Amino acid sequence: MKNLFFLLSLFATTICFAGKKDTIPANNPNIEYTGRIDFTNPLAPVFSYSGVSIRACFVGTGISMVMTDDTGQNIYNLIVDGKEMDTVRIAVGKKTYKIAEGLENKLHEIEIFKRTEQMFGKTQFFGFVTDKRTRLVPIVNRRNRLIEYIGNSITCGYGNEGKNGEKFGPTTENHYMTYAAITSRNLNARHLAVCKSGIGIYRNYNGPVTGNADCMTNLYSRIFLYDENPKYSFAEKPDLICIDLGTNDFSTVGGDSARYVDNFFRLIDTLQTRYDKPEIVCLLGPMISGPTLTKVRQYLNFIVNRANEKGRGSVYFFEMSQQTGDLGIGVDYHPSVAQHQKNAAELTGFIKKLKGW
Repeated sequence: MKNLFFLLSLFATTICFAGKKDTIPANNPNIEYTGRIDFTNPLAPVFSYSGVSIRACFVGTGISMVMTDDTGQNIYNLIVDGKEMDTVRIAVGKKTYKIAEGLENKLHEIEIFKRTEQMFGKTQFFGFVTDKRTRLVPIVNRRNRLIEYIGNSITCGYGNEGKNGEKFGPTTENHYMTYAAITSRNLNARHLAVCKSGIGIYRNYNGPVTGNADCMTNLYSRIFLYDENPKYSFAEKPDLICIDLGTNDFSTVGGDSARYVDNFFRLIDTLQTRYDKPEIVCLLGPMISGPTLTKVRQYLNFIVNRANEKGRGSVYFFEMSQQTGDLGIGVDYHPSVAQHQKNAAELTGFIKKLKGW
């Protein structure tokens, strides 16, 4: 009878232990953050740009995360051991979301990746929730390279998960499947995206000929595009910066070449001031066509040549293939996932040759 009582007590203790949860705070040193993130409160960092990544390794069978969103529209990819396992839309209000469960009790890598852009609001991360036997460990697959992408809707992935004629929304946008994110994965690099649909170097989509005050050149140094503070620290220097801007400046009648060139120089000056002799690639493609394509190509080559004369860092030009429709067309004539994959293969090859990666 005593043995039976002992076994029942042991079983009850085991069940109770297994049910206990442990909270891993957001400032745990084994968590890797990539992107423009406000760490004013290190226990609850906030972010809004596409492609923000939270990555960690743990030993155990499952793990969850605690997050809130200010609009309830942002969607995240949940990546476990390098595979996209699921997506989750973050609701308004602090909630716990399951990332993985029922895994083999061994080392696993997880990544939370923001697939939607800043127009859908801000998200706040509070850390992970695990059982008591699960622990975070240092990341094994270190990504020691960092590529920064500055762009518009193409870089955001606007409409790449939908078809032309459909309505744009958060479910049709997937930054994880853009030329930028795919190129970074091809090169085992972390990547930082500063992008917004409709934005231009000096003139946003269908903006006035004289330009828009909220163009990328004017707002680039912020953590949140439309918040004057906090400013971005520029503490980590990227190994390469890719700029894909100009489509909106010339997408409707009224683009001013002089203003475009002047503001492009100003953005390059900002990058060269913030970073010590950065390597910059000025990208062209894939939505511009016809005479406009010829003109913008000329402008970019002029910008690259003049920028290199200053000797403040190497600047290059690379043109991605224009979309023709044979790979499908996304929402509002934007590149499809297949077009992004094609452009990523082209850009990957260019960077490999340029950097020797």
